[in-house]
Amino acid sequence: MCGRYNFSTDNPDEKMTALISVMERKYPGEYQTGDIFPGDTAPAMIAQGDKIVAVPAAFGFPGFQDGKLLINARGETAAEKKTFSESLKERRIILPATGFYEWSSDKTKYLFSVGSSTLFYLCGLYKVVDGKYRFVILTRAANESMIEVHERMPVIVDEHEVRPYLTDPAAAAEIIANAAPLLNKQKK
Repeated sequence: MCGRYNFSTDNPDEKMTALISVMERKYPGEYQTGDIFPGDTAPAMIAQGDKIVAVPAAFGFPGFQDGKLLINARGETAAEKKTFSESLKERRIILPATGFYEWSSDKTKYLFSVGSSTLFYLCGLYKVVDGKYRFVILTRAANESMIEVHERMPVIVDEHEVRPYLTDPAAAAEIIANAAPLLNKQKK
């Protein structure tokens, strides 16, 4: 589930332009845009004190087998899992996205987006490995706009939920449990 997402800068809005400006100034050449695959480094947002800051982060926690990455964590059980529980309490991350991909059982590829917005936000967890931020994407049960293609979907927040998700563990738990937005689906 959610093994690839998109952060396209083709049609930037005001928020995306500001994020890319910060990333270019602080981390030139240290991140990718476009399709983001496991192992890629992408723009992300974390809380540092009372500030929300942009950082480059790599997609995937090192797995239990050499070369394998853990890329998702179930929102419903992350608190119970040793691999994710500490990050859920203290190290939540937001991944700006313009779409995410999923494949149906017949291998048809779909691009999902949210409403009419260009930019939306995926919830994740992070940890620092060898001095580098690494993240997994939180998932939840799919809603009616996604269930025909896959039974899981990423946890997605509105812009006004970014700060509470990053800074307040109780708010984050509520956000993870809330209903997911309806998605637009496009066959690719």
